Amino acid sequence: MESFSQIIFFGLGFAVVAIAAKQIGQYFLKLSLPLISGFLFTGILVGPYGLELIPAKALPHLRFVDQFALAFIAFAAGSELYIKDLKDRLKSIQWITVGLVVSTFLICGPAVFLLSALIPFMNTMPPGGRLAVSILASSILMARSPSSVMAVVNELRAKGPFTQTVIGVTMITDVVVITLFATNIAIANGLLTGMGIDISFLALLLAELLLSLTLGYVLGYLLKTILSLRLNRNIKTLLVVLSGYGVFVLSAGVRHYTYAHMPFEILLEPLLICMIGGFLVTNYCNSRMEFATIMRDTGTVIYIAFFTLTGASLTLDVLVRTWHLALALLFIRMGAIYIGAFAGGLAAGEPMAYNRLGWMPYITQAGVSLGLAKAVAVEFPAWGEPFATTMIAIIVLNQLIGPPLLKQAISWIGEARVKAEKSADEGVRKAMIFGLEDQSLALARLLKSQAWEVSIVSPGGPYNNFEATDIPIRPVPDLSLESLRQVNAEQASTIITMLTDDENYHICELAYEHLGTDNLVVRLTDRANIGRFNELGALIVDPCTAIVNLLDQFVRTPSAASLLLGMDESQDVVELELRNPNLHGIALKDLRLPLDTIVLSIRRQGQMLISHGFTRLEVGDWVTIVGPSESLKEVALRFDTNREHALVQLVGKVTAKELAGKSLASDVQQILRSDANAPAQQKSEKTGHRQAKDRFDRFVEESIVLDLDGPMDARDLFRTVAEAMADRLNTPPGTLHDLLIKREQESSTAISKGLAIPHIIIEGQHKFSILLARCRQGVHFSDSAPMVYAVFVLAGTRDERNFHLQALSAIAQIVQNPNFEKRWFRARGTNALRNVVLLSNRKRQI
Repeated sequence: MESFSQIIFFGLGFAVVAIAAKQIGQYFLKLSLPLISGFLFTGILVGPYGLELIPAKALPHLRFVDQFALAFIAFAAGSELYIKDLKDRLKSIQWITVGLVVSTFLICGPAVFLLSALIPFMNTMPPGGRLAVSILASSILMARSPSSVMAVVNELRAKGPFTQTVIGVTMITDVVVITLFATNIAIANGLLTGMGIDISFLALLLAELLLSLTLGYVLGYLLKTILSLRLNRNIKTLLVVLSGYGVFVLSAGVRHYTYAHMPFEILLEPLLICMIGGFLVTNYCNSRMEFATIMRDTGTVIYIAFFTLTGASLTLDVLVRTWHLALALLFIRMGAIYIGAFAGGLAAGEPMAYNRLGWMPYITQAGVSLGLAKAVAVEFPAWGEPFATTMIAIIVLNQLIGPPLLKQAISWIGEARVKAEKSADEGVRKAMIFGLEDQSLALARLLKSQAWEVSIVSPGGPYNNFEATDIPIRPVPDLSLESLRQVNAEQASTIITMLTDDENYHICELAYEHLGTDNLVVRLTDRANIGRFNELGALIVDPCTAIVNLLDQFVRTPSAASLLLGMDESQDVVELELRNPNLHGIALKDLRLPLDTIVLSIRRQGQMLISHGFTRLEVGDWVTIVGPSESLKEVALRFDTNREHALVQLVGKVTAKELAGKSLASDVQQILRSDANAPAQQKSEKTGHRQAKDRFDRFVEESIVLDLDGPMDARDLFRTVAEAMADRLNTPPGTLHDLLIKREQESSTAISKGLAIPHIIIEGQHKFSILLARCRQGVHFSDSAPMVYAVFVLAGTRDERNFHLQALSAIAQIVQNPNFEKRWFRARGTNALRNVVLLSNRKRQI
């Protein structure tokens, strides 16, 4: 009874200390220091070597806190390994993980053994004991910190193959480490108890691992059952945490029973069991999101308690005597990581720039490492605490220097995009509103607050009452094509018309047929005109029904209406284009998004899909998502893709005989390697100057445009194209014609949607040209190919192969627009055809 009352007393006192630790941790964050450092500092401050608010005699009674926390950490480690996220870079992830694990074990383990004479708690141990400690230390030094890596990646808005590999390696390494730790702790027990490493020992070890795997599966099923119950979320959370604690109780019970009643001792590793349970729930359970919510909501409390108690448990006298050894092991570990990452990158065929910087992202350690150190302290009380103190000193140093090194590596590679910057491909979103009134001004200010560049066009009449506005107002004498070009309407990606229906239709028709405007929004006056606006693909707002529908939504679903209208300042609604090929084909229920975001709908090729869990995403989808602004930025990062991803995606869309018979895959790899090996300064020069137009746009502006009337076959088309491009490329028409014919014979360049993209490599250097052609009656390429109405011809020298691929990627994005075919057919004149391409919604690459 006295022991129980002491546990209650010490537990209440520790709860008060943990509350203070939370506040101190926030102060450490303001100093740009890791949050867990604040918790550790609080524990040291109130522990036996500080204020003694947590005396030494209280620590054994608080051991259950460690067990609750360790189970939670193992759950979290298992949940981080989501196999659907790793498919694209799996080869690199596997090789680098193997390199890191092997090099750390082979270098750090022997280093600890050789330094054992200088470590106070090891210098009196027999060789077997020193070997056991060395094995356990090497296991802990292998671990990483997924949470720290994700924090840095989100901060930098990093995206690319290097970043994706870092995330995958970090997550998989912790899973491998916990599995190896389960094996090593059994080996350490055998060495410390004098049990020989023979066949019987190895058989027992294998049996223990199989039993742990089985119990992990049982635990996963138990968690799945708990999550499926119709219970309050708090009750489910309690049951999940208790199930993890129960694994530790079961493990201790099995060990004590077998020790007392059997000739051998069975050691189950609770961390491995809990990790497997978390992995199974995350990958094979419909309640994955609820499990992730519990992990997120409970994590702060668990980590505060665990790290504060860890700080209080540190034996500072040992730390004072071993700090120089901790520093030495820090540098030894860094050397091992460099060797492992470099070797793994070479084996995976990674660019040399990646290999040279590959060690920098893997220094950081945190939760799992500390958990393993504490597990050793619990398992071996005779020397576990000083061992944990030494390991924690190394972990804290790694936590301090690791994130800055990761930031620097991502920046040098060129995959960082700071939040304050707008990426080159985003450009400036421009909107033009026709009609000057209070509503148009209000709309313009709202768009401006969302980083749009907005102007209002006022056709005729005075506007003296609006001169003081902060929105540019551009008067025009009439609504002719010349007037629209006078105000640069062709540069607007969206045109909003708020005049009479006839005036609105006239503007939309001119923009649709001559300017190539991507989005047209119309405020309607008479519902009888809906049909003719629909033919232009305009989005229609009917004020008569809009207010009624809005009031109806407020009556029936007031929360949803308030949310969608932005009345909650912390929420926002965005429509994002899915560009990341790694997410192509994945079901929404398998998509890991921030827990506070919701997918409302998906727009695919002009059709609106009401999303559900089994809806599979496709590249080019426009996904409407609601959630907090910061979470939406994270989703935008996840949906986006950079140039490397676009080129890799292109490999899957184009035949392998592209570019004069050379393998497109090898071309892409060569380009990626040359870009990755480019000096950081050169990259910064390329991306430092932000522009709305990229090189493809500039070539289109100067392109040859043919508007062909009668039907023809591919040979006639190529003859016409060759004659048109000969002077610009300084190449005889006959040579161009033969190259086009030869390319078409290898494999047809006619693809779906009535489009053909003939592309050839010519002799010489620094030559490239684009030709656009429209044939209203169609070009017959072959019996097996579709009739072609739009032709994009690309011709360039071999040294322009890089841009050749970029142009192919740009065209692929342009023709995915569901309105492309209509706009292409209705465009009037060569300038309008160019504008269909120039004003398309695609990703620009500077």
